[in-house]
Amino acid sequence: GGPGVAPSNANDVTSAAMAAAAASQDEVDYAEAGRQLLATVNLQDEGLGTPQRYSAYNAIWKHPESGAILYCGNADTAKTKKVLDAIGVRRIVFCQTSDGACHFERDPQFKYLKYPIGMWRQSDSCEDDAGTLAFFKPLFDFVEGETSAGNNVLIHCLAGAHRAGTASTACLMHLCDLGRVEATKIAKKLRPAIDPIGSFPQLLEKLEAAREAARAGAS
Repeated sequence: GGPGVAPSNANDVTSAAMAAAAASQDEVDYAEAGRQLLATVNLQDEGLGTPQRYSAYNAIWKHPESGAILYCGNADTAKTKKVLDAIGVRRIVFCQTSDGACHFERDPQFKYLKYPIGMWRQSDSCEDDAGTLAFFKPLFDFVEGETSAGNNVLIHCLAGAHRAGTASTACLMHLCDLGRVEATKIAKKLRPAIDPIGSFPQLLEKLEAAREAARAGAS
């Protein structure tokens, strides 16, 4: 197809990238999976049309009192001042590692949370419920604190699908008191590109279990 049209084998291409990464290492190469996803839909170069399925960003939650919006999006959104101006974002959750940058980190108007969610298994922090809740606490505190103050927030990785998608799904679990299945379903409906891959489903299962345990302990 032409620019902006996803070929029918889009999922196959992304799955092939995941399989190749998994074959060479325990963890999926989320950066490469993101690149494959963008390349599949002709978004690797600036100026190409964006199919609705792979929009640059999508709103996934609105604060019920302040009206602030939580967005999930891609790296192009996070590095383009004009786009950030359009959606009123100066608070950013950076889910990438060496494959990205906090482009406006030195601008005092911006505030970043560096949250390399793809490294979760290497940190050994989610071995029990308490550790899992502690792992997610910085993310939830940042999103809740900033949106409560009326500040829009963007969660992003390279494609806004895997790492940012998983972080966004976790936020929906926390903010809307949802289980992982329902949260994932809603997240994907709001941003169809969202796709927790590799070990991310396991991470969301751990979060669900930790939340249930905390709820039981509080009752």
